[in-house]
Amino acid sequence: MRRKSELTNYLFILPILVLFAVFIVYPIVYNFIISFFEWSGFGPDITFVGLENYVTILNGKIIWKVMHNFIIFALITITLQALFGMIFASFFINNIRGSSVYRILFYLPAVVTPAIIGQVFSKFFEANRGYLNTFLRALHLDPLAQTWLADPSLALYCICFVNIWQWTGYSMLLYYASMLNIPSDLYESASLDGANKAQQFTRVTFPLLRGTHFTVFILGMLGSLKCYDIVFILTNGGPNYATETFSVYIQNLSFSMFRQGQSATVVVIMFIIAMVITAVQLQLYYRSNQHKELAR
Repeated sequence: MRRKSELTNYLFILPILVLFAVFIVYPIVYNFIISFFEWSGFGPDITFVGLENYVTILNGKIIWKVMHNFIIFALITITLQALFGMIFASFFINNIRGSSVYRILFYLPAVVTPAIIGQVFSKFFEANRGYLNTFLRALHLDPLAQTWLADPSLALYCICFVNIWQWTGYSMLLYYASMLNIPSDLYESASLDGANKAQQFTRVTFPLLRGTHFTVFILGMLGSLKCYDIVFILTNGGPNYATETFSVYIQNLSFSMFRQGQSATVVVIMFIIAMVITAVQLQLYYRSNQHKELAR
């Protein structure tokens, strides 16, 4: 009877297991297999090449430019989103006048379609009649007007600016929700001990937001790793690969060059990087929690 009950329980989770196997496990395994073949993506002509795709990709300059862009993009966007998110959440947690409206306005960009954001900022950064250069010229600051998205030294930072503008509100919401769960007794005790607002933030609020810090960094790293929409619309990875990301590189290999094997190889590399980043950050998170428990 007990065995029959256990089998019945497994039947309840069978549909989700089937969906997981079909839409998650199978694509990952299939992509890994394809990375060992040379294939255009059309027709039955497929040739086993072993590790040749990995050697070709890793010996090329583009993949290392992509990794460089990923590191710069991740460091800038994650750090500033976390910083601004905490600052704005700290203001809103004090119930300033109109804070509920401001929270909605700050979070609104996170729910807007990236395609729309890309189109808006393409007009903003346009070199000749773009909003930014027009504004600078109106202030007689013509030397500051630049070919923002066409300049290899500026394009990536423009992408970072757009990403920060879009996702800072999401980070703010995460920090705001975490701050709501911090007991007010801690602030009262700190105030009685003579701690001012800045000291209360650094000694009480910031350490207790440890879990949110890790959440923001993990989500930010994975988001930076698969960033596609904004880059594709604004620069398509240019100029001269200055904004090339993993997703744009994969798209170009798959649908512009029809090199499915090499595209799959880049996906495998991207997947490994994502797993390593997540494993390291989770390990640091659990280790910090263990030290916290031991300290008690």
